[in-house]
Amino acid sequence: MANNTSLEQDQNACSVVNNSIPLIQGKLPTLTLSGKIRVTVTFFLFLLSTAFNASFLSKLQKWTQKKEKGRKLSRMKVLLKHLTLANLLETLIVMPLDGMWNITVQWYAGEFLCKVLSYLKLFSMYAPAFMMVVISVDRSLAITRPLAVQSNSKLEQSMIGLAWILSIVFAGPQLYIFRMIYLGDGSGQAEVFSQCVTHCSFPQWWHQAFYNFFTFSCLFIFPLLIMLICNGKIIFTLTRVLHQNPRKLQLNQSKNNIPRARLRTLKMTVAFATSFIVCWTPYYVLGIWYWFDPEMLNRVSEPVNHFFFLFAFLNPCFDPLIYGYFSL
Repeated sequence: MANNTSLEQDQNACSVVNNSIPLIQGKLPTLTLSGKIRVTVTFFLFLLSTAFNASFLSKLQKWTQKKEKGRKLSRMKVLLKHLTLANLLETLIVMPLDGMWNITVQWYAGEFLCKVLSYLKLFSMYAPAFMMVVISVDRSLAITRPLAVQSNSKLEQSMIGLAWILSIVFAGPQLYIFRMIYLGDGSGQAEVFSQCVTHCSFPQWWHQAFYNFFTFSCLFIFPLLIMLICNGKIIFTLTRVLHQNPRKLQLNQSKNNIPRARLRTLKMTVAFATSFIVCWTPYYVLGIWYWFDPEMLNRVSEPVNHFFFLFAFLNPCFDPLIYGYFSL
């Protein structure tokens, strides 16, 4: 009986939401000073990341055109090309959307764009994470099973295709769960606040909890574990080779030796993974904290929340710089 009453209350609450919730004046969220700083930094990082990734993509495209007359583009450069595309996608969608949404505070773009942009936002976050997994797995296999990697030319393309497909599919539920809600002024005559949210999109509370956990796991936990395992294997292999015989680090094609060019790409892979972990861990730690304790917003200052969110935006800025450093 209690469960039925609770369900009826939830349904009534959702019905009220759909017909505009009365809102007490003075309680509307506003753009604070720390919010203005966040917007400024967001658009600065947007310009920085766009310039870095677009220039690097242009450089890769020139290499591709040169290779068309000769041999194929190296495996690592193909992987870097897709990682850069994913980073550029994240930059062009997530950063402007976050900046503009913080300026307007509420959502003015209507329900269609609410759903579409929410989908594109999650899709553009999945893509770089999955592409980092592909790079880590590919480089790990290049060390542990070099002959198998060289003999299977389609393995790389299959992993890249799977990463893009999973990004497209896993972001799909956003089109269903996001919707517009309107908050009224209490008189029933006007709607004074509108927002794009997931409120009342899940029949039971645990459905939303499961979806949040699934998204969090696919965006961070699973990529983190795979990258740690793969890069752990890479570091272990390099350390073992160096201790056994430093002369093995020479430019040749011997099965037992590691070419210097490959050694450089392996170090670069570890650097990419480190950047991903360092930049995104604070953001997701705060997310988990809020998930289990929503009152944390009252204990953690707003500037700290903004700082950790902005810290995640550094990741697509760092990747081109990492490549540039290891290419010197």
